[in-house]
Amino acid sequence: MTPDIIIAPSILAADFANLAAEARAVEGAADWLHVDVMDNHFVPNLTIGPPVVESLRRATGIPFDCHLMIEDPKRWAPAYAQLGAYNVTFHAEACDDPVALAKDLRAAGTLAGLAVDRDTPIEPYLELLPHFDTILVMTIKAGFGGQAFMPELLDKVRAARRHAKAGHLDIRIEVDGGIAADTIEAAALAGADAFVAGTAVYGADDPAEACRKLRALAQAAVARQTTSDSGGTTV
Repeated sequence: MTPDIIIAPSILAADFANLAAEARAVEGAADWLHVDVMDNHFVPNLTIGPPVVESLRRATGIPFDCHLMIEDPKRWAPAYAQLGAYNVTFHAEACDDPVALAKDLRAAGTLAGLAVDRDTPIEPYLELLPHFDTILVMTIKAGFGGQAFMPELLDKVRAARRHAKAGHLDIRIEVDGGIAADTIEAAALAGADAFVAGTAVYGADDPAEACRKLRALAQAAVARQTTSDSGGTTV
């Protein structure tokens, strides 16, 4: 059996004038809705905050995957849990006590995620993974949509997957940045099982079908790898 694949369209690539409709356009095809929160301090861009998340939460039943690219996440992250986020991810670079904040998020009723940016080594954070539900590996530089996928960053995904397997950890390994039909298979083979896709979904004529195609590609890659690892043959 192949592991469950999570497809999380990023509303950063959606039409901000029609966010409710854009969210509903992927219902039934997406697993999570990825919500990029940027503060123009931690990253040089400004997107949305709690009021928009609160309004959008009422418009769709898709679980929200809130990715906080902000300074001082300890101050703001629990608010997103209280607004009904399913998963709240904050950046390791912005937090001096990630484990404490993860505990606060879980206590507030959400899953806790830790993100590492392009230039941040993942090794110092591997021992913290038992305290998290998601580790998000940026496959671009955080802060801008539409960047080109950087395959060399998949080494971090491989390291996280090895550590998770060795410790029998129940954790999602998520990738964000440049995920599309021509890159999702490599990310899946590296060990990712949750995929953030922006323009690959919302730049398509049919966003729901784009989600289904991405899922099929990731599932096929994992199935091939599983067959190869077991010494079997693909039928």
